[in-house]
Amino acid sequence: MNHEKPFREAIARLLLVAVASLLAAPCSSRAQDTTSGSRRSDSGSTGSDSAQYLSRRELIFGGGAVLATGLLVPFDHPIQHSMQIDDLQDDRGLHRTANALAFLGGPGPFIAGGALYVVGRGAASSRLAALGIHLTEGVSAAAALNALVKGLSGRALPNAKTAKPGHFSFGRGFHDGNGPFVSFPSGHTAASFAGAAVITDETSSWDSSAARIVAPIAYSSATLIALSRLYENVHWASDLPIGAAIGVLSGKAVVLWEQRHPSNWLERHLVGVTVAPAAHGMQLGASFPLNE
Repeated sequence: MNHEKPFREAIARLLLVAVASLLAAPCSSRAQDTTSGSRRSDSGSTGSDSAQYLSRRELIFGGGAVLATGLLVPFDHPIQHSMQIDDLQDDRGLHRTANALAFLGGPGPFIAGGALYVVGRGAASSRLAALGIHLTEGVSAAAALNALVKGLSGRALPNAKTAKPGHFSFGRGFHDGNGPFVSFPSGHTAASFAGAAVITDETSSWDSSAARIVAPIAYSSATLIALSRLYENVHWASDLPIGAAIGVLSGKAVVLWEQRHPSNWLERHLVGVTVAPAAHGMQLGASFPLNE
């Protein structure tokens, strides 16, 4: 028993190293991809529809997430115990912070997307309006893919009333009463990392040096949201890497697709909407092409 606490602390450090590696990969990838992206723009080549939407580095990142998941599964229960010790759970400040982070990883990205769009239209900033649209699209894509994997994996939540918490069961997440069996992967993690990827890549397209500032902030915030899910005992540590990978890859794919199809239907119609103050609220206006 004397060795239990040091063991738990060592496991917690292992988790932080694993998550930090997930954070470092997309950050360094964005910084390097920005330079090559600028060169492609300068040469006047933006790629064809058949071009890859994900680079080799990003695919390696996805493979690393799969590997990290396999390495973390045996440590899920020790990590859970280390996050539920009384010293941590009795801290009211940590509880409030975890609740705030849970909000940011749940409805937060969708609210932010809508707010950016409205502010962008009101300020006549097509960049902000497009960022709001792309943020919503990226998070929605990540949420849809994440929900599919959740349903297929059917993993029991850490707080599930079952004899085998953490147990996988194929397809159980699609059944009635599936609430306790949608642990893998973490939806909040997927949404927050999708938002981080969209914000980083989109702002980097405005200013090639922005990634050095935006990426660490965005991905650090996403990492804290992921860790909060462990603190609140609603996910296992091994639920996080795949969630992060789904989010990063979904966000990056959406931004790249939008950059290669700037005149798609959604951009033409939504970016053309205007928002302005009115006597008793807000006034919406829109312009629609008639030659489609």
